[in-house]
Amino acid sequence: MWVNSLGGGAYNIALPLIVLQTSGSLAQMSIVAVASQLPKAFPGVLIGGLADRMSPRTMTHIGYWGQALVVAAMALLIGPWHTPFWVLVLGAFLRGSLDMFARTATFVAIPKMYGEGTAKFNASVSTAWTSASIVGPAIGGALSAVWGPWWLLAVDAVSFTVIAMIMNFLPWPDRPTRQPDRPGFFKDLSAGYRRLSQVNGWWRFAGTVVLIGFLSAPLSTLAIFQTSVGLGGSTTEVGIVGAAAAAGLFCGSILSGLVSAWQPNLLMQRSSWLMAGGALLFFIPSWIAVASALFVVCTGGIAWTIGRTSLIHQQIPASDLGKTMTAVQFLETVSSPLSLAVATLLMGVSSFMAFASILLAALLSGVLAINSGSMLKPGELQAEDKESEPVH
Repeated sequence: MWVNSLGGGAYNIALPLIVLQTSGSLAQMSIVAVASQLPKAFPGVLIGGLADRMSPRTMTHIGYWGQALVVAAMALLIGPWHTPFWVLVLGAFLRGSLDMFARTATFVAIPKMYGEGTAKFNASVSTAWTSASIVGPAIGGALSAVWGPWWLLAVDAVSFTVIAMIMNFLPWPDRPTRQPDRPGFFKDLSAGYRRLSQVNGWWRFAGTVVLIGFLSAPLSTLAIFQTSVGLGGSTTEVGIVGAAAAAGLFCGSILSGLVSAWQPNLLMQRSSWLMAGGALLFFIPSWIAVASALFVVCTGGIAWTIGRTSLIHQQIPASDLGKTMTAVQFLETVSSPLSLAVATLLMGVSSFMAFASILLAALLSGVLAINSGSMLKPGELQAEDKESEPVH
């Protein structure tokens, strides 16, 4: 995961630079960014169902070897020739889709591989991921100045190759047992979402996911805009504000490891309150206060995410983990563009109103998590139709 995040940091620097150099268009940069996120909605919903049926080892090989080939092909096409814009869009979409294979398979396998240590392992993975996310963009920025951004894609392709080779030696769990009364794929996929909606406390959980997604999407954009435009900050101050977000993610991961014995719902609740406390700092007219606010909110945000992940691992049956995680990602994906639109509109009227929306989302998330010991707790489910269909 550390190598993955390191290569991803280089890729995230390279692709926008390539689009900017070949087109000079901010609109085209936005289209490529959207293409990278679309797989969370589709084909993400299908990949979650596959992860409940396929071998995690097979899915990780598809994900990592596939990404290595796609990114290597992009590097070869971009380097010597003028690359059509659609190639960049298609490459970004395919890389994101294959990444869903790898991430979802890993998510499904973790509780089977680590058992009672799952919460601590989730915190360790997050620590590895966030620490590399701090180093990766810095290395990517330095190398792009020397080599050119297309070489960074080659670095990313090599990182995926290394990951795929390492993953081959891990003790992956076996393929899920084929159940004779299990319905066909698409019927099973829809049934999984129906079962999820019948679990106790689902509405609380879904509400917190939407609220935190709403809070997180525009956070860095608002902070950087406020520092550079609202407060007239220098580029150095803007850079420090951006670094505060990465530092907050890293510290939140460390903090989650220290409190891994907490119940996941309790971690989610207290993280929401921490984010609300941090959001109050946004109202102080100082770039230092903005940096501090971003640090605290990001610390709480990554801790909340680890608590959310551990809660799903703890409460959801292993046979439904893939579908559950992709449903959560779909909720986050849907809430993000809405949040960006609302935050942009409010920021145009008043920065106070924009930051108030961040504070309100954090407070409501904490309220939903109060006395939430039953959140996602299995209960009496309605009998499912067990009419079987052939699995292809």
